Amino acid sequence: MKKYLLLLLLLFITSCSLVQTTVPIIVQMNSSCDYTEIIPNEIELFIENTNFSIIGTQVTQSQLEELNENECVIRTAHPKQIRSILSEIQGDLDLDRDDRIQQAELRRMIDRKDIVDKDQLKDQLENIHPNETWPGGVIAPYQLYVTPENQAVLDLVDQLVGIEAIYEEAFSWVWISEEQLNGVEELWLYPEEFLTNTPYYQTNPTGMIASDCEDQANALVSLLVADGYDPRYVRVTLGIVNFDGQIGGHAWVEIYENGNWFALDPTMGPYYDENTNTLIQAEETPYTYFKYHSYPAEEIWYYYNNEYFLDLTTMKGNAPPSWRISAKSWLEQDLMNYQQRP
Repeated sequence: MKKYLLLLLLLFITSCSLVQTTVPIIVQMNSSCDYTEIIPNEIELFIENTNFSIIGTQVTQSQLEELNENECVIRTAHPKQIRSILSEIQGDLDLDRDDRIQQAELRRMIDRKDIVDKDQLKDQLENIHPNETWPGGVIAPYQLYVTPENQAVLDLVDQLVGIEAIYEEAFSWVWISEEQLNGVEELWLYPEEFLTNTPYYQTNPTGMIASDCEDQANALVSLLVADGYDPRYVRVTLGIVNFDGQIGGHAWVEIYENGNWFALDPTMGPYYDENTNTLIQAEETPYTYFKYHSYPAEEIWYYYNNEYFLDLTTMKGNAPPSWRISAKSWLEQDLMNYQQRP
């Protein structure tokens, strides 16, 4: 009987030693590899990038050792190590961003002064739109150029379903300089003019919807609000950016989700190169790109849409409190939340 009990005990101890406890880890993996063939267990977090993916999963100690020996794996981290590698992963993401900005020649917008000096722009728009002519609810002239109730905007949004389709449409718009299209340094177009008439301008050699950054940003926000996006959660941003070492004024869009803002920039799409007189196509950029890649903003002047406005210098306006939050990479939040989950 004693021998039988002893045998059972030995079998129990042996079976327990074979069952290894799993722990959550973060894996940074080369995107050229098939992660489904390498990650042994369920994927609980997935952040995709051009050159690598960031994956959260549960593994045993032996599985972790195998991953660390795999040439496709760039690095792994236990929950307590995540904070220590955040800056390294963010640095890798932002190197990818810098490469994409350089390949897309985004500095062309700064070279061509898409947005003139802040004070010059403010004076110009206020002269065109004196205060007394602004409709109810509008407290700054920039807001007049977001027009979700315009029929041209409504007609276009009826053909699109959801933010991904709307962004895909916006990403097809062609960037072209103000001097080429309108023969002036600065001229803001209403979304109706931009969407309906610019393909037929004699000064537009592409025959496509085309203009510079503020017209694309204003039209994109108009479409999103027309599609039902809450105006509290989408805004045009005017400010200064750093594109491949060139610093200057720019306009882009920001979206609010799950307590955080992230940028959308339709001007990363195709552009007209005046030096070669050619239309240059662009690498596809998903609308979620700047959730994890830091947008290269140096300074913010204004946030606005058709209902809300906020001057970041004076912090005056009628925008909701969430507009005082700046857009930033979601990487730290998502990795730390993964670390702290039950």
